Order: sequence, then structure tokens, then C-alpha cells
Amino acid sequence: MLFSCQQEKKQVVQNQDIQQYLELTEDVSLEKLQINLKFWEDKLSANPTQFTYNVEIAAIENQLFSKTGKIEHLKKAEMLLNNAVERTGYKQSGYLRALARNYISQHQFKKSLDLLKVAEANGDKKQETIKMLFDVHLELGNNKIAEQYLSNIENKRSFDYLIRIAKWQDHEGNLDATIAYMEEALQGAKEKGYEGLITWCETNLADYYGHHGDIEKSYQFYLKTLKNDPANVYALKKIAWISFSHDKNINQAKEIITKIKQRYAGADIDLLAYQIALYDQKDINQNYNNYWTEVSKSSYGQMYNKYNFDILEANKEYNKAYELALVEVQNRPTAQSYSLLALAVAHKENPAKGLEIIKEKNVLKSYEPEVLLRVAKVYALNKEQALVKPLKKELLEAEFELGPVKTIEIEKL
Repeated sequence: MLFSCQQEKKQVVQNQDIQQYLELTEDVSLEKLQINLKFWEDKLSANPTQFTYNVEIAAIENQLFSKTGKIEHLKKAEMLLNNAVERTGYKQSGYLRALARNYISQHQFKKSLDLLKVAEANGDKKQETIKMLFDVHLELGNNKIAEQYLSNIENKRSFDYLIRIAKWQDHEGNLDATIAYMEEALQGAKEKGYEGLITWCETNLADYYGHHGDIEKSYQFYLKTLKNDPANVYALKKIAWISFSHDKNINQAKEIITKIKQRYAGADIDLLAYQIALYDQKDINQNYNNYWTEVSKSSYGQMYNKYNFDILEANKEYNKAYELALVEVQNRPTAQSYSLLALAVAHKENPAKGLEIIKEKNVLKSYEPEVLLRVAKVYALNKEQALVKPLKKELLEAEFELGPVKTIEIEKL
């Protein structure tokens, strides 16, 4: 027991491991994307009627969004793909799937589903459509339909099946099975030498090991990602989270964020900076304004609703939080969305109504700590200490995932 406590206090993130990635001055993969973009844009200028070039440009714009965090790239890709879809009369399923994928990134799941239904009816490359229908139905909380589509994937040894069965197991709360399937998918990607998929698997495994509480293993996977892709912002951002949430090394986390911001402009990094400011009790207003200015851009649409809800609720802006919760329930009627509504209603109307929503909508079927925290808050507002107690214990076990700010909230319950 003493050994595990000592192990827990060990600083996971070491400066010497990450310094070279923080000081990176050249991003080779970004330069390649920009060269590619110019190549296709020049081709399109020379042949404006060749709308297939739009699809090539859209694929690059999607990648530029991941690289730079600039939401404009995602919206540009949407516009180009919409153009291609309309010009082919919704008959080209590859274009429909590409636009559906873009909508998933924007959290516009119902729009994505509508397109995939058309692609399914078209019937070409149906297996590709089936895989995506699983993804979207799971996001929308249509679990039985999602499970049916999962079983309809023919090749049960394929990479695409393994990553989806892993996601399904995570959704069902079977994290050990999730990790086993992801490890198998990674092995397959390595055997075939698919660099992009190897990186994708490693970051996902790092995330899953983090949820599992194996922070050292999670960190090592992020380092592997950076070794293969030195400019990978996602891995660096997650290492900043380990510095903040596990190591409580605030200065190190801030330094990582400062370096990331020199090459990345997404709202996600502003959100992390704001969370650190709240915990550190320094520069709160400045970081709040930075985040809110970015996320208020109309291009973000509904992408950050649940994060914005938590901020509004913490700031006692219950009417605004309630409006957001209603939008989310409309967008995707999942346990996650109903946890927002239950808490908003408990504050805005009365605690008992919040409790009713939790029971009626079976919110506790979710295994997500942030959902359980909202449920615990509703119980606390109802003075149901006997119900709060077991949840509080479970939530404190998820303190790494929830972070120091939410952990303080849990301790107050």
C-alpha cells in the first residue's frame, strides 16, 4: 500500500522527454499539406469545372484543421464537400461519407446520419457506410441500432472493426476489453506499416490507459506518438493534462500550453488554459475571455456545448446553462445530454424535477465520470446524502480524468 502511494506521487512528465517537441521550429507534415493544397488549388484554377478537385482540397482542409486548430479549415472543407455532393445529385456515396465525417467533427450528428442514410440507399461501398452508421448511431444514443450495424461489419478481424468494437466496449464500461482490442488494432497497423493509423492507435491507447488510471503507460504512448510525429499537438496537449491533473506541476503545464499556442489556435487549448487558471487562481478573467472569444465564433456551432454548460453552471448562470442543455438534448438525446438538462432544471426550477429526469431518462446507464458528477450534484441539491456518498467515492477514483478543478467540486459534495 505504501509503495502504491509513493508511486502515485511520482512526477510522470519529465522535461527532458518533451523539450525537443516544445522547441520544434519546423513542421514537415504541415509544409507537405500546404504544398499539396497549392497543387490542387492551382489545378482547380486551371479547370474550374473539375469539382473532384474540391474533394481533394476538402481532405487537406480537414487535416489542416487537426494540425492548426483553426475552425475555418473545417468549415471550408464542409463548403467544398457540399458542393461536390450537390453537383453529383447525392449519388456519389464517397462524397456523402466525406461530408458526413466532416459533420461528425462538428458534432452535427443528425445531419451526418441523414447523409449516411442516402449513402446506404445508394448501395455503393456499403460496408464503408455501415461502419460510419455505427459511429453516428452510437453518438446519438441509438445503442441497439449501433450494435446492429457493428454486427453487420463483415470482416471481424479488420482494423475498422477492431477500433469500433473497442469503442463499443468503452461505451459499455468494459475498459480492459477496449484496451485489448485497441492493442490488436495497433499490432495490425504496425504489421502493414500504416504510419497514420499507428499514430491514431497510439493516441487512443494513451487516452484509454489514462482513463484506466495507468498514467505512466498513457504518457509513454503519447511520447511514442511524438517520436513518430514530432508536431503532434494532441499528444502534447494530453501531456500538459498529465502535468496539470496528475503531477500538479502547474508551471510545466503552462509552459507546454504556451508553446502549443505558438502553432495551434483551437478552442480546446484555450479551455485547458482556463481550467489551469481556475485551479491556480491566476489570470482567470484573461483566460476565460480568451476561451469565450474563440468558442463564440459562429463556426464552432454546437461543438463545445457540454464544456460551455459546465462553465455556465459553475458560474451560476443557470438560465443560459438550461438553454444549452435543451439544445444538446435536441441534438443528441443521450445520457450525457440528459445529465446537463437534469442539473440545469434542478438549479433553475426545483431539485426534485432534476431527479425525475435522471430516473426517467436512465442517466445512470452512463459510465462517464462527468455525467456521474452532474448526477451527484443533483442528488446533493435534493439533500440525498445517502445517494451522493457512493458516487463521490467513485468520482474521486476518476480524479485524473476529471481534473483538479472538478475534484475540488467533488470534495465539497
